[in-house]
Amino acid sequence: MRSYLSLIPISAKVKKRQSRMTILCIIISVLLVTTIFSTADMFIRTKSSDLQQKHGNWHIRLENISQRIGQEISERSDTVGVGWEEVFNSDADQPYYIGEKKAALYGTDNIYLSRLSNALEEGSLPQNDREIMLSSNAKTALDVSPGDKITLQTPAGDTVFIVSGFGSDNKDDYRGQTYLVAVYMTRDAFAALMEENKIETNPVCYVQFQDASKASDAVKELKQQYHLSAESISENTAVMGLAGQSSSDSVKNIYGLAIILFILVLMAGILMISGSMNSNVAQRIRFFGMLRCIGASRKQIIRYVRLEALNWCKTAVPVGLFAGIMISWGICGMLRYGIGGEFSSMPVFTFSPIGVFSGSAVGVITVLLAAQSPARRASRVSPVSAVSGNANDISFTGHTVNLDLGKVEKVLGIHHAFAPRKNWILMTFSFSLSIILFFSFSVGLDFAQALIPSLRSWQPDITLTGYANEQILSPALENSILSIPGVEHVFGSAYMEKVSAESSRQGIDYVNLISYSKYLLDSAQECLIQGDLSEIRGNSDQVMTVLNKDNPLKVGDIIEIAGQKLEITCAVSDGVYPSEHSVICSQETFARLTGKGNYSMMGVQLQKNIADESVKKIENLAGSDVIFEDMRERNKQDHATYTASVFIVYSFLAILAMITLFHMINSISMSVTARTKQYGAMRAVGMDRKQLTRMIAAEAFTYTVSGLIVGCSTGIPLNWFLHTRLLTRYFGTPWTFPVTLLGIAVVFGIASAIAAVYVPAKRVRSMKITEAINEL
Repeated sequence: MRSYLSLIPISAKVKKRQSRMTILCIIISVLLVTTIFSTADMFIRTKSSDLQQKHGNWHIRLENISQRIGQEISERSDTVGVGWEEVFNSDADQPYYIGEKKAALYGTDNIYLSRLSNALEEGSLPQNDREIMLSSNAKTALDVSPGDKITLQTPAGDTVFIVSGFGSDNKDDYRGQTYLVAVYMTRDAFAALMEENKIETNPVCYVQFQDASKASDAVKELKQQYHLSAESISENTAVMGLAGQSSSDSVKNIYGLAIILFILVLMAGILMISGSMNSNVAQRIRFFGMLRCIGASRKQIIRYVRLEALNWCKTAVPVGLFAGIMISWGICGMLRYGIGGEFSSMPVFTFSPIGVFSGSAVGVITVLLAAQSPARRASRVSPVSAVSGNANDISFTGHTVNLDLGKVEKVLGIHHAFAPRKNWILMTFSFSLSIILFFSFSVGLDFAQALIPSLRSWQPDITLTGYANEQILSPALENSILSIPGVEHVFGSAYMEKVSAESSRQGIDYVNLISYSKYLLDSAQECLIQGDLSEIRGNSDQVMTVLNKDNPLKVGDIIEIAGQKLEITCAVSDGVYPSEHSVICSQETFARLTGKGNYSMMGVQLQKNIADESVKKIENLAGSDVIFEDMRERNKQDHATYTASVFIVYSFLAILAMITLFHMINSISMSVTARTKQYGAMRAVGMDRKQLTRMIAAEAFTYTVSGLIVGCSTGIPLNWFLHTRLLTRYFGTPWTFPVTLLGIAVVFGIASAIAAVYVPAKRVRSMKITEAINEL
């Protein structure tokens, strides 16, 4: 033997059973990190490709700059491409038509369409001033193909173009609707049309750099060099954010959450491994004392423990990496084939270098950090401990245990939990961490649900809307659509902006008046937070509002409109239209106040198996002066996104819960193993098997109770804080005591304690008295 370190592989073989639990802890830690980072890598790859298809490859957008400046930027060594675009009538509020469909006009160049925005979907880009590219919805709306001629109608006259292809630089704007088509033409053709119609537009310059980091550096240089204001320059948040170079506060907040998640994972791994190693060291006090007897220094003992931990990594890290990769493939497969939507292109059987590297690096780092405390503990072992016969004593107390507090086995069990104070603190913190995260993440899921309107029960599959919210949809149309096969529900809503009003609340001289049909009022019950909706129905003087930070109106306010007084008697957390100054009433009340009985918008909910002919009938009923929008695909993607979020969050919580449960089982098992001689002595003086089981149970439930107290006392206030800052502030939803969450936490704690007791108690019950006393 050249050095004490040569004992490491020998000790590993002799103490294989004791090391097995620590190796399993390392495997779980590596598995968790590898799974999270590999899945995140695949998710980022998918989103990067998807966002580039939707929003383009450009990095920054410059407004109010000359052609000369654009040319100088294109000549920079770090610039890949510079493209230009001008837009007119994107809101469809001007009389520019192709047939009966409104037209949004775009003047652009091939660099922007091909390289910067990936706009082309079919056919070819415009090659001259007579060719145009139309958005893909024009194929259905106008029934045209590449090579067909179309006539663009403008106030100054008509112009004939040839369709060269189909595509769009922002596909979401035109997907699922047929009321507006995009017309992409050369910049010269666009300039000629604008001149004929006496319209001025401002070209916008889009710039792509070699990479996002150079784009971030270039922004500062361009601002100084050309004296650009902050409003004149903006970034492609999707591209810059995924590259970690975004200046957006919301993106930075996501980075912060990712860092917090990483720290939590690291802490969970350190707690689990450290607890296991502490127990492992506690069982080998005599061994470390013997090393000190034969001349090993404290530094050598510390080095021994650290290298022993790294020796375990030789087995644990590869196994953890393999298991993590397999799990990440399973998650990616579930997202792609089970949820679909925006995850339909998620790569499945793809290795993630980031995941493998992170799992390996974090696994080793976690082990080294977790080994610090056990290494110092081992180094403090006195050589006397090896020969005194007390080497395996777990702890010493300066006073006798108070047996007047209950039965002896329960008191001793509680004493065993508290005696190694550091282990008790680690167990309590580990257990409470899972509970705190559970209370916190539940608010995050509620907030995510509130941010996605398509999750509401009234979310339509098809909307019919008048231009500029004009009230042109007759209530009779509601019955006509409802009679079409495959239509499940139809509802209507009218909207009038900035209606003059007087209010009992100072500073309010107008309101936005909104009407709800019967189905909308019924559906609003799910987001009711104050008052009674029944008072709003029919021709009533009572109305409701949306309660959040953007709306100054509150329940109890008196509003006077057109000489008629209305009382706000209830409030909801969200509505169909923007919430600011919103007053919501029944359609009958709206007609009485305004003298208008038509709707501004109609929503149609469809059955899943509806035929395309039925959807076409609804579109034909809408007419050319109504915005028809099919939102089914968008709703499907929103549902897929939320389902994936729920799956990922609860998977993460389940993994943390598993770590907590395993940590407790491991700690109890190690504690029982380290006290084998003590349990043997107790059996020798008359303690039976049931009493030993109750002693172990008392120790486990002590950890559970302390963890629940710390976790709930921290998690519930944090739940309140997050709820008030997110849901109450933005959606008006009041906080209620999380009784259900508390019940789940308590049930989890009890189940964990029972599971932690079973195996070690079974082992102690089956051990003979003489075997227990002679156990080393």
